Amino acid sequence: MKKLIYILPLILWGCTHEIIEDVPQTEMEMDIFEVQNTIVDDGETFKVNFDSNGEYRLSLVDEFTNITYTNEKLNAKVGSNILTIYTKALPKGSYKFIIKDNKNNIVKQTKIKL
Repeated sequence: MKKLIYILPLILWGCTHEIIEDVPQTEMEMDIFEVQNTIVDDGETFKVNFDSNGEYRLSLVDEFTNITYTNEKLNAKVGSNILTIYTKALPKGSYKFIIKDNKNNIVKQTKIKL
């Protein structure tokens, strides 16, 4: 009977549910161009830092075939700019994400995977 008194609390303690805290996902806090390679989902927002105001062109170019899938104009302000990328219509793969100034010079470039 004494053994049962000692074993019963161990059995009950072993059957309790574990509490798992759900950690909310935060938005990307650093510039997407500060990392070498990023996995991007459709509708994801990210931050891009610019040194000067102006009109820039955002391009997504297939890394292996060099096919340009998009050329979007962006009026950027100095500092942090939040952008949203929509990739549902693009085939899965690896792309170069390029930002060019109005003189067609590459300002920033990184690789992304869809």
